Amino acid sequence: MANLLDIRRRIRSVTNTRQITKAMKMVSAAKLRRAQDRALSARPYAEMLTSVLRSLVSRAEIYDPETGQPRHPLLAQREERNILLIVLTGDKGLAGAFNTNILKAAMRFLESKRGKNVEIEAIGRKGRDFLRRRFPVAQPRTRQEGGESTSEPSITVVGEQIGVFNKIEYRLAGEIAERIIQRYTACDIDSAYVLFNEFKSVISQRLIVEQILPIERIGEAVVRQAEEMDVRERAKAVEGLSVAARARW
Repeated sequence: MANLLDIRRRIRSVTNTRQITKAMKMVSAAKLRRAQDRALSARPYAEMLTSVLRSLVSRAEIYDPETGQPRHPLLAQREERNILLIVLTGDKGLAGAFNTNILKAAMRFLESKRGKNVEIEAIGRKGRDFLRRRFPVAQPRTRQEGGESTSEPSITVVGEQIGVFNKIEYRLAGEIAERIIQRYTACDIDSAYVLFNEFKSVISQRLIVEQILPIERIGEAVVRQAEEMDVRERAKAVEGLSVAARARW
């Protein structure tokens, strides 16, 4: 049986632990606020860029009037045999169902593309670890003459990016985009999709599978799959938000 000295020692230990966790909650709440502000402040720029792109398209001829073929290779549409899927997840856990929902959506997408070559590029440690446990790591495929794939339909992981969300840089995004454009222009892939979690608010998020290539409607996002949070996930998000709010006060 514990004596009085042991009980007092335990009380001090619990009190110290409570102070540490309270400080951690306050830091997490501050980080969440800064991340939310960055996400929302970037949207007016993206909307204005889309508006400028639409204006340019309205003044240019993107299709040959004689043949009806697109003038730009990124507008060319082919039979979808080789697919590139970019999956964006977090690098750390303790985020509720954030990463889990993204990975479930990725598996549903892969199931819908059964019988086709799918190459996955994972951005984020959680997605990288999950996908590498289930699919082999391979180099990007190349095609033979005539546009046929050199291997049987399969799912492979061909790239990964870790730690990019600590400080997001345009340089990295530009390198990934340039690599995808080169592969599509060279007919190594027939389409490219990006899977991510669209931020609306702390308690409202939407899973998006967006087709980025080929370009079907210039200046508009082509969403192939979208899923809202269910009631249980919203309840968890509200609970987490209330904890963060109490920590701030």
